Amino acid sequence: MKNSQVDQKRALNKLKHDLEPFRTAIVGAYGVLTWEKQYYAGVVFCSVSFMYLLLWYMDLSLITLLSLLALMTIVLDFIFPTLSRIVFRNDHWDGELEAKFEEVCGQVCNIKENLGMWYYYFFKERKSTVFVIIISLGLLLLAWIGAIINNLLLMYLATVMVAMWPGLQDKDVFKSITEKASKIIVEKIQCGKKKLQ
Repeated sequence: MKNSQVDQKRALNKLKHDLEPFRTAIVGAYGVLTWEKQYYAGVVFCSVSFMYLLLWYMDLSLITLLSLLALMTIVLDFIFPTLSRIVFRNDHWDGELEAKFEEVCGQVCNIKENLGMWYYYFFKERKSTVFVIIISLGLLLLAWIGAIINNLLLMYLATVMVAMWPGLQDKDVFKSITEKASKIIVEKIQCGKKKLQ
């Protein structure tokens, strides 16, 4: 094996070991995010919508919100492994669930590796002037959009898109949309050719 493959395997094994106490929750969340059942798409959308509706209603300051999120994360990290051993017995854990857990860990490792490569590309390599100008214009455009549109709405839309993305990809929604669009375009072109003849 190449050195990079050994490093990838080592990183995957370390991630699997680190996430072991959360494996039942991870596999369950993966099933919901990839829409194993049809109604899971609605569950994901309604959960995100309810969370942002609650944030909008509570109208917390940024510091209060970050403090409460950090508190919830710390408490869940402390309590969940103990609760999961009590609620989710290991006798229900089988090869299929282990394969799903390993698949999720592999995807998380790929995301970490890609983020590392992007970080290296953006912050470590020397950039051309054109690149800096294009990125600067893009960031100015985002700043302008953020100034004219409510930030909570923007975060809601971004969160919905991120939460729905795995299910949309798993169900090949984008592929079916592009196939339908190309079919309509081909039909229109053929209809136009017939009219010209």
